[in-house]
Amino acid sequence: MLSLARGRSKRARMIRIAAVVLVAVGGFLLWGPVGLGNGPLNVQIGAVEGATANGTVGFALPLHNSGGALAVVDGVELVGGTRFPGPRLLGLDVLTHSNCGGAWPARATGHGFVLVHCGGRYAGPLIGHAFGPDPARIFFGWPAAAEAAAPRPGGCWVMTKVVLHYHLGIRHYAATDSYPLSVCRSDAKDANAALNAAMAAS
Repeated sequence: MLSLARGRSKRARMIRIAAVVLVAVGGFLLWGPVGLGNGPLNVQIGAVEGATANGTVGFALPLHNSGGALAVVDGVELVGGTRFPGPRLLGLDVLTHSNCGGAWPARATGHGFVLVHCGGRYAGPLIGHAFGPDPARIFFGWPAAAEAAAPRPGGCWVMTKVVLHYHLGIRHYAATDSYPLSVCRSDAKDANAALNAAMAAS
């Protein structure tokens, strides 16, 4: 009876190991190898930012590629992580230039959006765009931008991080970078608390 139980336990363990191997192989075939760490492409923000908005907003995602190969963006996640709601992502664009801090009103164009009174013209969608190595003259980063919905009436939203999904050849990365940003309606009662929450998470 004991040897039968041992045999069943060994068989169950072998089945579990085979299932894990199959999942790993399937993931490799579907997505390619997963890169270690953030990889060479990241979003660099050097300050906590706050803004007031009653409509949709856009904000720069200054991308830097410290590697030597083209990095192709596959997706972007905006992470909250405080007692305030996180932002609701509406769009992702590449602009002709963008050296603006904080959130700005966003205006729809024929295909995407632009930042009102800041940044450049719409230059295409961010998803699928390939960014080369940083040229020597670059300071603000490659000009990508995100569009987010306005906070609810009387409220705020807070973002603490940006997760950038991208690939170099067949190697895929998920880079997580700090991005403390609070956006509040003009009638928000706890704008200071939202900014403090963004600061505490940075």
